[in-house]
Amino acid sequence: MKLRSSVVVGGIAAALVLPAAALAQDGAPAQSPAVAPTAAADGGPRPGGQGQSQGGPGGQAGHGQDQGQGGQAGQDEDQGQGGEAGQGQDQGQGGGQAPAEIKLKLKGLRNGELKVGDRVTAIGTVTPFVGGQRVEIKLGNRGHTVASKTPFVRRVKGKDFGRVKLRSKPLSKPGKYRVRVRKAPTGGQAGGSDKSRQFKLKYPDLDPGDSGPAVELFNQLLRKRAYFDTDKGNYGSHTERAVMAFRKVNGMARNFQATPEIFKLLAQGRGGFKLRYPNEGRHVEVDIGHQVMALADGGKPKYVFMVATGAAATPSDTGGFTFYRKDPGFNSIGMYYSVYYNRGEATHGYHSVPPYPASHGCIRNPIPDSVFIYNWIDLGDKMFVY
Repeated sequence: MKLRSSVVVGGIAAALVLPAAALAQDGAPAQSPAVAPTAAADGGPRPGGQGQSQGGPGGQAGHGQDQGQGGQAGQDEDQGQGGEAGQGQDQGQGGGQAPAEIKLKLKGLRNGELKVGDRVTAIGTVTPFVGGQRVEIKLGNRGHTVASKTPFVRRVKGKDFGRVKLRSKPLSKPGKYRVRVRKAPTGGQAGGSDKSRQFKLKYPDLDPGDSGPAVELFNQLLRKRAYFDTDKGNYGSHTERAVMAFRKVNGMARNFQATPEIFKLLAQGRGGFKLRYPNEGRHVEVDIGHQVMALADGGKPKYVFMVATGAAATPSDTGGFTFYRKDPGFNSIGMYYSVYYNRGEATHGYHSVPPYPASHGCIRNPIPDSVFIYNWIDLGDKMFVY
């Protein structure tokens, strides 16, 4: 069908034949051919722009056909990387709520256990992918949150699902760990959740001569509980003596072996030396029953050492004393870096420091630790032996 239209050009009437398709849809007034090209030239709406040419059936912006195919298509990729919820691909195609299938997987475990000091990586997937969706992913230990984050779901390239990740810090505390992932419902996608099975940490049995990350962590935990230990990633002689001191304090067999039980106690923050005189400021305490000595300050033990006190025939005097004399180096009877507190009794280094009382009344300390102890004690500091 063709329609005729008349246009006056320069005072002369000209008849034009226009196709019916030139008329607007739904009976809207036809645009003049002299006006439509001008609007396009001035930057007016074009197909795939803001979808205004399809505004009649499309309703509000964002729900029309052109927006689903071109009006907002240029923004879907960015929204998938963190745009506002409710503007993803599904809404652009009709505003319906997409389903959400959520699955969780853990990496780093072996037979349901994670090696102490290792990290666990949790990976959650959301199917299908809808842009602008956030998911909460949380690592907990017996009701306590260890790590959590609420990231945007990132689309996996070439796939119809998104992914979130959580990587923990190195874990050392015992307990029952579990990861949970939860997505709240939005206008664009339903909610959902998933959780992992519980897992626990595995503590190794360490021996003198061992080395590696687990040994380094173990030494850090010893120092945190005030056991004097200058070794780092190696199970050297300082670690041995610190383990001996720990064992003495906690009533264990007196040897240099670090069992999983000791590792676990340290990771729990347990097994430290308890001062008898916490309100005495900077001072030294010697516990004859446990055969240890503590350098204390601020109400806490700062450094704890294995020592050997007086033998049964020549016991160390008990009571409160004051340090009054310091002798550096070796003396004629093998005492090394001595600090005197009670007549001839002193704490000093000696070549033999067995795990039981063995001296003539002095407090023997290991020679590798003697200079540190000597320098830490000031004349006038108090000494408590009990």
